[in-house]
This record gives sequence, C-alpha cells and structure tokens, in this order.
Amino acid sequence: MSNVRVDLLPGTLAPDPQGVCAVVDVIRATTTLVAMAEAGDPEVWIAGDVDAARQAAQQLGPGTLLCGERGGLPPEGFDHGNSPREFQDTDLSGRRAVLSTTNGAYAIERWGQSRRTCIAGLRNAGAVADCLLADPDVPTITIACAGRSGALALDDVYTAGVIVERLRDASPDLKLDESAVAALHVAAGYPSAEAALAASRSGQALKPVGLWEDVIYCAQVDVSQAVPEVGGQGRIRVWGGA
Repeated sequence: MSNVRVDLLPGTLAPDPQGVCAVVDVIRATTTLVAMAEAGDPEVWIAGDVDAARQAAQQLGPGTLLCGERGGLPPEGFDHGNSPREFQDTDLSGRRAVLSTTNGAYAIERWGQSRRTCIAGLRNAGAVADCLLADPDVPTITIACAGRSGALALDDVYTAGVIVERLRDASPDLKLDESAVAALHVAAGYPSAEAALAASRSGQALKPVGLWEDVIYCAQVDVSQAVPEVGGQGRIRVWGGA
C-alpha cells in the first residue's frame, strides 16, 4: 500500500527514486506543458535559467522553439512565453522546444529522478491520479508543489489537494500523511478552483501583465487526458548541457 505525501514547500521532502511523483506548478509551467502535449506532444527540454535555455535552443538546432518567462513575460528573443493559451491553436507535432520558468523548472529538475514523474495541473488532475496509481507496488506517491520563489504557493497546494482527492476516491485504502491531509483541507476550503487560483499570489501577479485569462484557463478541472512525463518514455527532458 502506497503512502501519499505532498511537498508543500519546495525542497521539504527528499525525492524517492523508488516512488512516483507528480510535479505541480499550476500557474503556469505544468499547465503549459500539458497544453503543449495536447498541441502535438513535442520533445520539451527544461532549462533552469534563461542563459541555459538559450544555449539549449542553439545546441538542439534550427527550428527549436524557445519558451518561458521571467516576471510573467517572455525574455527577449524567446518565441513564446509561458502562457498555455499560446499553444491552443499551434501544431507542435515533431517539434522540439525549450522551456524555462521561474519556479517550475527547478521542481521538475529536482523530482525528475523518481521512478515515474508526471506533469500535473488541474486540467489533467484525474488523469494524473490514474497515472500515479498505475503501479500498485510503489512505496510512495508524492505531489511536489513548485511553490513561489521558495515559499508556499496557495494555487499549487490547492491543486495538490484536488489530486489527493482523486487518488483517495480511486483507491480509498491509500495512506495519507499529514501534508496530504492538509492539502485536502485547502482544496475543500474554496468554492471553486477559479476562486482558489484567483486568491493566490501567483494568480494576482498575472493581472498587471495582462494575463488574467491564463488563471481562468489553468483553473479548469479534468478537461484533459494528457499527462506529460519526465524521462524514460516521456517527452520531457532536463537540460544538462552538451
């Protein structure tokens, strides 16, 4: 029987290489990766900073899309920002892309060595729960919150609670630790996902840069079956230079 835990603050828990994990940076990196998967499932490299992203795009060759944000907006010379809505009408089939974001990149790098690492948001919460439960013999199931500049992020904890709820509904015998129970209570404390994300600092930060519609997009629940994965057979890779 698996133990379910939530990394509420970035870096609080140690990754378990024998366990499975879902990384959450719902506003917006992981939601953007889900949107990119729906747009053709490109090979996506995660870069920790802007310089590494530029280096990766150059070394991966012509046609590689350079995507990401700092301060919510794309750095100079990037092809796309970190808005999932940018990829709704884009065909990324057969493409390569590099993505660098403020918080999500670090979380994906840290948790990418789990036995299986899923990319999670609200839009694919149910599908992520199914992915995490696919192997009944894993010792731990972790939902890792990317947070905000090293601090707790309400939007990520809320999303983790929704995923824990899906896990518990599908497998009532799972053991929840106190962090998972806390996330459940956060999810139960809001009338809707949109209300929770709108109340978060991450959500509020998108207002002055004109990207409030991203919050509404990220708050839609269980509308996607796409579950990008890191490493292995997954299409997400962590850039380590070449």
